[in-house]
Amino acid sequence: MEALSDFFEKLKNIKVGKRSLQDVLIKILLALIILISVPLMFTTQRPLKYTDMKVGSIANRKVVAPFNFFILKTDKELKAEQDSVLKKIPYFFVYSDSATNRNKKLLRNLLPFLSNALPQYETIEDKEEFLKNLSDELRLVFDVEVSPTNLTVIFDILKDKENIDSIRKVLEIAEKRMVKGILNLDLASITRPKIVVVKNGIEEPLNPEDRLDVSKFQKEIENEFLKYFTVNQTLVLEYLFVRSLEPNLIYDRAFTEKSVEEAMANISRTKDMVYENELIVDKNIRIDQQIYQKLYSLEMALAEHSRREGRWEGFLSSLGRFMLLTAILAIFALYLYSFRRKIFNNNKMLLLIVVILMMEFIIAALITHTLTWSIYLIPTTLGSMLLAILIDAGIGFVGTVIVALILGGIQGGGYDIVLFSMVSGMVAIYSVYRIRNRNQVFKAIIFISLAYLWTILANSLFRYTPISEIFRIYGFNLLPNAIFSSFITFMILGLFEKAFDITTDVTLLELSDLNHPLLKKLSFEAPGTFHHSMVVGNLAESAAKAIGANSLLARVGSYYHDIGKMEKPQYFVENQMNADNRHNQLNPNMSALILTSHVKNGIELAKKHGIPKRIRDFIPEHHGTNLMSYFYNKALEMYGEDEVNESDYRYPGPKPQSKETAIVMLADAVEAATRTLSNPSPNKLRAFIEELVDKRFKEGELDESDLTFRDLKKIIDAFLPVLYGVFQHRIEYPDQEKKKTTKVGKNRQEKAAAKNGSSNS
Repeated sequence: MEALSDFFEKLKNIKVGKRSLQDVLIKILLALIILISVPLMFTTQRPLKYTDMKVGSIANRKVVAPFNFFILKTDKELKAEQDSVLKKIPYFFVYSDSATNRNKKLLRNLLPFLSNALPQYETIEDKEEFLKNLSDELRLVFDVEVSPTNLTVIFDILKDKENIDSIRKVLEIAEKRMVKGILNLDLASITRPKIVVVKNGIEEPLNPEDRLDVSKFQKEIENEFLKYFTVNQTLVLEYLFVRSLEPNLIYDRAFTEKSVEEAMANISRTKDMVYENELIVDKNIRIDQQIYQKLYSLEMALAEHSRREGRWEGFLSSLGRFMLLTAILAIFALYLYSFRRKIFNNNKMLLLIVVILMMEFIIAALITHTLTWSIYLIPTTLGSMLLAILIDAGIGFVGTVIVALILGGIQGGGYDIVLFSMVSGMVAIYSVYRIRNRNQVFKAIIFISLAYLWTILANSLFRYTPISEIFRIYGFNLLPNAIFSSFITFMILGLFEKAFDITTDVTLLELSDLNHPLLKKLSFEAPGTFHHSMVVGNLAESAAKAIGANSLLARVGSYYHDIGKMEKPQYFVENQMNADNRHNQLNPNMSALILTSHVKNGIELAKKHGIPKRIRDFIPEHHGTNLMSYFYNKALEMYGEDEVNESDYRYPGPKPQSKETAIVMLADAVEAATRTLSNPSPNKLRAFIEELVDKRFKEGELDESDLTFRDLKKIIDAFLPVLYGVFQHRIEYPDQEKKKTTKVGKNRQEKAAAKNGSSNS
């Protein structure tokens, strides 16, 4: 393991341009997974040379037969002929003489045997022992299972001579029916009209009226007994004389299946011939089913001709498919590199995209090649929705285009699958955009179903496809596809979230519930911090909306950004109420350690409660590498500049890596600082916030967050209405302000207090 670890470490240290060799190799491997596996999944026996011209379309070129070839039957024609031939294949049964003889023995000898035992039964004293012994003897001689209790009923019946004659009549009928044959296969399972019985090597058809399976035979004999006996007596007699009979027509499965295989093999796959130089279709002629079948047959003939001649067409066809797939994937790679650089640099996210695309292609291959189902059953919206929900709508859009092009080109689905994939994929992305709950699956089903309906109507009507055929395709293929793909998406969404540590808006909504155990605990153990987090959440949500960031993520991240303070809540100013500040009894270094520890504690607590990484990032990033200036200055006063290391009084970072964490950093600082203001006016509040934001910007804390100057302006504007609401009872508006002689001194005090409050957050 150490050698392997060292090997990967070396790959990291080798640079290819600005990237490590390990990073480059991973990206190449992910690309090769698709480039190699997709052509293998969608191998075809024919070049896609002519069937790009679909039924109903206009031929864009003249096609003449280059040689003689046979016209293949369509799948529908072949299936109809197979069904017709199959109906003529009989079920073969072998007549069993041994079973017939055993049945005859029972039907002819059992009644006399019991009749002879009757006198002894009537005279013997120990009837119980006699019946038990007789039951054992019947089992040995006739292989009949009958209880002593039922033997008592039989002897009561046999006491009347007329009953014996009646039983004899019924048994004679049973023997005649049995000799004709009892099938060992249920009649309901026989789906073809003919049955042939092989008796002594001679095949004879079995007439429908003579066909008896075990249940039908038993029912007929039971009805004969009911003509003479009560229901209870009939049950005993039928059980004794009929239930022990065995079928004597034994199904020859192997011979029957062999006959079916031979008949299917003898069916011709062709129906006509096209001769060399014969015109198949001229340019600008509408393609009908007959012309299309000729074009399809020509493609198959070309492939066979190429294999027979040992030419390079097969290899060149495979090479062309590989080149086409490379070009399509290059589009995706260029898009990611140019417009989604963070995703391109993140191999974990690239793996997620590859997994989703491969899942889509595997399902498509299973449906169209393994199961040979309609292309309309391929759930192309599955990948569109997963990419849109797990990453973003832009990736979902490009992923949809890639899937459509690959299925239309490499898989050979043509224009139809491209059209359906694109339209339904775009609608699917819209249906799950800013998804807020898992019930949105029903919205997705409705939207995708309507998109499919519109597309099938538009695509089919101009081809003069019958309405009945349009709704057959929609009802049996597209509607189930819409339902299946939507449900599967939402079923497996959680697996992708956990496997790739991705937090969707659905999970964010679940985490925003204030009854979450972690938030409940925070509200009880650190109520001041809890209230502070709620206000920060409102500020961050408002600011995120203003700049187009993820407002839900910003709000939920705010709720959890200070959960580490639960470990020592009394050391943070918002939880001290009117109590003395505990930091007054500590040296500055210890105070700084306590403040930085709440970041580490918060991360550990979040991991313990299964909080996703996307939310955990808010805990260290909302502080960045800020200097705890109050305690740093205090240390300078106490120990002197030479004895104090500035890094000991900075948060460990990292700096905010996203717009949302940067917004929470600013919201946290603003909320903590403005808490110290008394009777702030709107102008004073704005100036105060601008100063705080400017301070964070100049310190470089926002450098890695992608926030622009315009964003910062919008953030400040978004903070103000929220703060007006929080401080409404204390804000002095211009016409209410009073001139105070101590205004300058008071402002200085407020700024000092703000710094103190901010550092303690």
